[in-house]
Amino acid sequence: MRLSLRLALALAATWAAAPAADAAFIVQYEMFGEPGDQTSTAPTTSAAGATGVNLTRGPGLSPNIGNNSMNSAGWGGPSADDFYSFGFDLNAGFDATVESIRFATRSSGTGPGFVNVFYSADGGPETLLATITQSGTAFSNNIFDLATPVEVSECFRVILRSANNTSANGGTVGSAGTLRIGDYSPDAGQTFDPIRIDGDVSAELTAVPEPSGLVLAGIGVAGLIGARRRRLAVTAA
Repeated sequence: MRLSLRLALALAATWAAAPAADAAFIVQYEMFGEPGDQTSTAPTTSAAGATGVNLTRGPGLSPNIGNNSMNSAGWGGPSADDFYSFGFDLNAGFDATVESIRFATRSSGTGPGFVNVFYSADGGPETLLATITQSGTAFSNNIFDLATPVEVSECFRVILRSANNTSANGGTVGSAGTLRIGDYSPDAGQTFDPIRIDGDVSAELTAVPEPSGLVLAGIGVAGLIGARRRRLAVTAA
């Protein structure tokens, strides 16, 4: 009974020592002031236990001016080298649950008319989350809630790729056609929220191991020896 009580107290102490989960966001990127043709955009903030990775463009794309965004040309057709990517890595001893992703995209008339949004967890294959339909040259503001939150133990990436060769104006994507990614606006340009990956980051819980058979046997032997000494002491008296 005493052993069980000690184990329970040890487990309670371990749980109490674990840092509280960081809710709401895991990583975010503030795009205000970015010129569009920057090589990358560093994350503005990351939750404790996570390290945001830079927002970057694939090597098949060409940088293009576009205020308050990352903007690129060269989306001539779906290609492995034509993409935007952003996400986070987890520090040792932490897990994460990804619940939603938010950002805005905008195409030029001859830019991609359909954009696939993928995610990859822990270096696994890309999973299609949604396809954005670009409406002319208007911004498409998107919040993608994951129907089943994604559990992450190492890293998480969001990847945007052109879905096909159809342009936003209904023709064919041109070599000079552009697609930009920027901050999400809930009210058509009045206010802006950073590009975000939302969810929770929490410390891994390490349970106190159960005593081994040898430890239990040792405790039993110690008890027997103690009982024998007590009997000898009574006899001697």
